Amino acid sequence: MIAVVFLGLAAAVVVMQFVVSPRIPGHLRYQCGFDAELAEPGEGITYTGRLVNTWFLPAVYVSFAVLLPEGAVIAGRSGNHESYRLCLLPHHGSRHTLLFTLPRRGVYRGGRTFLETGDFLGFRSRVLSDRIDGSITVMPRKCQEEKVVRTLGGYIGDISVRRFIIEDPVLTIGLRDYTGREPMKKISWPHSARAGRLMVKDSDYTVDVNVAVVLNMASGTVEEKEKSLEIVRTVCEQLEERRIPYRFLSNGDVASRREGFGRTHLRALMTDLGRSELVSYTSFDALINRCIRERKYNRSYILVSPPLSAENRASLGRLVKYCSLEPCVLEAEVG
Repeated sequence: MIAVVFLGLAAAVVVMQFVVSPRIPGHLRYQCGFDAELAEPGEGITYTGRLVNTWFLPAVYVSFAVLLPEGAVIAGRSGNHESYRLCLLPHHGSRHTLLFTLPRRGVYRGGRTFLETGDFLGFRSRVLSDRIDGSITVMPRKCQEEKVVRTLGGYIGDISVRRFIIEDPVLTIGLRDYTGREPMKKISWPHSARAGRLMVKDSDYTVDVNVAVVLNMASGTVEEKEKSLEIVRTVCEQLEERRIPYRFLSNGDVASRREGFGRTHLRALMTDLGRSELVSYTSFDALINRCIRERKYNRSYILVSPPLSAENRASLGRLVKYCSLEPCVLEAEVG
């Protein structure tokens, strides 16, 4: 009887060793992902993974490791990797999360997972590796420089004031008596004839005020260009707060954006800023020519650039001739 039991156990071990163990990796399923695609520098991001044994037999020995994108720092640790050891029962899974940060602007891709399974007796192991899908874009930091914030706040304030003092002759909201101070072209002669006294058109205030945020990347050091991106972020966020539509133009690898505002508009631009490699495609003069060519009524310009040269300022002077409000120039000075 004992011999029969022993032979049965030996047979079970052989089956587990040579039949079951090699098939275990094919029945393990792993799903993972990040909870953010766009993040602040240093913002906490969560990686979540779930490993499931879909088979009717247990996975006795499973070792699992996660290697996050290069530059990631796991909370409470000094590196970007973590490992686990577990035993998975039939049709059961294990879920794990990692909180990490990405310290600098840029695109973080990659990361890998490593799954090791062992045989029943621990003599052999098999390692499977796979890439983590998805990427995370870290946007520029907010610019905190007092000079930039003060200059920008004053200029946007002027734009907001102009929005409510410039009348749009197309938007007529009614009629009122002529006081003698209105220009003759505002007199409505048909209404004056019917009323028996001079009447003038009462116009609404313009809603066509808009801004072009212009980024120059044709000059400057890496540090100055990085700071320029930070200033652009601050400019766009302040325009969003005032609900002022803005167009974005650049001579670099940050894609130009049509006029608009709102969460989607801002998020798309912040993603482009985060992915920039600080590459310039055209000159500053060509950028000014584009601004002139695509100018619009009541458009104001906010130029963000590394320190401008005398030649740059001469080119900018050509744009000033077409502006009712002188452009706001925010130079990214480092040191």
